[in-house]
Amino acid sequence: MKKFLFVAFLLVPSLHASDSFGGIGLAISQEQGGAKIESVIPGTPAAESNMRVGDVIIAVDGVSLKGNTIEESKVKLRGVKNKPLEISFVSDGDTLSVILRRAQITVKKLESEQVEAWYGNKSEFNVQEIETYASSTENNKQLVAVLQNGKLVKSDAGVSAKSLNGIYVDRVDEFEPKAKSRSVVNESSATIKGLTRTVIGFELKSAGKAVVSILNTEGVVVARFICKNALLGYNTLNWNSDNVPDGRYTVTIEHSGTISGKSVILN
Repeated sequence: MKKFLFVAFLLVPSLHASDSFGGIGLAISQEQGGAKIESVIPGTPAAESNMRVGDVIIAVDGVSLKGNTIEESKVKLRGVKNKPLEISFVSDGDTLSVILRRAQITVKKLESEQVEAWYGNKSEFNVQEIETYASSTENNKQLVAVLQNGKLVKSDAGVSAKSLNGIYVDRVDEFEPKAKSRSVVNESSATIKGLTRTVIGFELKSAGKAVVSILNTEGVVVARFICKNALLGYNTLNWNSDNVPDGRYTVTIEHSGTISGKSVILN
């Protein structure tokens, strides 16, 4: 099956000189079983997780990517800035889950004529020269990577000025509250089994303290429960959801230093 390379916040090649939208910072190729990670862009939410090149994303917010087209997977990964999403993926045979918040990412085409005019007409540039030029074109955004033909340019590589894109994130106000990304865990160590209007079910690989949280689509915690002596195996929690509106929620469980999550719909 033919693979198509796609930067999770940009279709390559871009039809626009510059484009900006909410993304997590991955380049993927579409396979039958899901979206294979080809690159993780530094300085983006994806780089803060332990997703790695070669891992396969199998679901986003509980919706399978199996059999998708590259465009269908793109729609699932894009979204509103700061809105959380749950990604399930397979890494070295383990099924893992991570909850990230999308960042505002800008992808800008670096025109070869302008790069050459900046430094003089030559056939090859070092990465530092390209990064210096790319940074100078955006005053209020931070350059995090340079791509050529959709792939990360290595720091020690010599490159031509052709088919280059600068990848930027919005500069963060140092006084603005920081949005935290959840760590990745193996789902088998602590697993959310289900959520209804009255009961939360979860399963633990070992006994001990477990913290269960329910977050809305904006990442706001609407309920949190601390179970100091949760049991090995299946556990249940009773809760009152009278003041919780219908919609999609993410349920997370913290146990033995790990966090796992599941996307559910309450109605």
